[in-house]
Amino acid sequence: MPALSLYSHVPDDVIARLGPRPCAFPSRVDAVVIGGGIVGAACAYELSLKGLSVALVERDKIASQQSGRNWGFVRTQYRDPAELPLAVEALSIWPTLERELGREIGWRRSGCVFVAENEAEYETFAQWQAATRDIASDARMLNRDQTCDLLPALASKVPGALFTPSDGQAEPALATLALARAAEDKGALILEDCGALAIETAGGRITGVLTEHGLIGCTTVVCAAGAQAHRFLKPLGLILPQQIVRSTVSLTAPMAELSTPCFCGFGLGLRQRADGSCILAADSSSDIDVTLDSMRAAGYFLPELLRHRKGFALRLGRPFIDDVHARIALPEQERLVTPRRPRIPANAQKAADTAGLFARLFEGAGQARIVKSWAGQIDVLPDALPVIDAPPAVPGLIVATGFSGHGFGLGPAVGRHVARLAAGEQAGEAIRPFQLDRFVKGAYSRPHAPL
Repeated sequence: MPALSLYSHVPDDVIARLGPRPCAFPSRVDAVVIGGGIVGAACAYELSLKGLSVALVERDKIASQQSGRNWGFVRTQYRDPAELPLAVEALSIWPTLERELGREIGWRRSGCVFVAENEAEYETFAQWQAATRDIASDARMLNRDQTCDLLPALASKVPGALFTPSDGQAEPALATLALARAAEDKGALILEDCGALAIETAGGRITGVLTEHGLIGCTTVVCAAGAQAHRFLKPLGLILPQQIVRSTVSLTAPMAELSTPCFCGFGLGLRQRADGSCILAADSSSDIDVTLDSMRAAGYFLPELLRHRKGFALRLGRPFIDDVHARIALPEQERLVTPRRPRIPANAQKAADTAGLFARLFEGAGQARIVKSWAGQIDVLPDALPVIDAPPAVPGLIVATGFSGHGFGLGPAVGRHVARLAAGEQAGEAIRPFQLDRFVKGAYSRPHAPL
């Protein structure tokens, strides 16, 4: 079944509800969105609501990359304070989004809990809660007994936890597809298997997007291209110090209730879905596949890499060989669409270790059967904060990328802010910290949490 191969990262019950909708190739629109993840889909939807004609171009399929491979958390909890206003805004949208779009997204207000492994971590959570209580007003600290009451299946005794009952979860592929299809309902064109090659300008202004199937003229471009964004920005003279890490995720068969809230603790990320199956991943632990491209902005990341070196595994293998081959055999533009559906292998050892940790942490999890494992490429920036900006150097360009592994829950709010920027409105306070030029100016800080 082709869908099972294409969406190997998606649970089968979600695959059954996915479906394509063909459309004609346009010669001109008001706005082109590059990238079919949740941010690109949300931008296409919100731009269409503004009355603009929109084309979204995606080299693969909607939600086929990281927006369909992530954990599915929708949280305000323990966000970087700079990102928190945007997260709060997004959380206000999610509960009514299913009704607004007229499509299932798997939204559940399940809460989010971060369990403290020791007293020092408990104090770190308490400091965050105290510093952000004016905006993250629903977050609260739980003591040992309250944590046990919330998580009766948790086998380990802990000093306490940080808990936000208003946070929730959604199905990544369903939510991203719902936004894209709702954009189509409003007149947007969703062009899958249509890779962008370059952003075209004349006299310094946006004139269109060159794709592998031809040029689409426009006056506005939204670059929501995830891990490929830096390639589109570089020819425009814009610097985006972006790197890629690989994260492995697993899905279990349905099981008895273990944790209603989305859970992080002891190095485990857990989301128990409505059918009882569990999404498992190693928290703050990623693989870095060494390539020639990974050397490009290494200086921006080296201090954090050294500081949190136990959270990263450098791997030299097939990705390095593929990168060298592509540089020799393919023109720069073709590398933007090749390979069409990149093979991103899961780390089998990490998946097994995570399953073992899950079994030790939760009573009744020892018999968990892993149904499938997959990996995703997370684009990260040096401060682990996104870029959401209309850089004045290129009128008509809007950049929305670099969400560093926690952009899924922000997507609906990002779309609204991008639509306002496209309409010529001033950047809202929630996105003011996310300007592109902060890296060139050196006006960025260390990440709030390990990348």
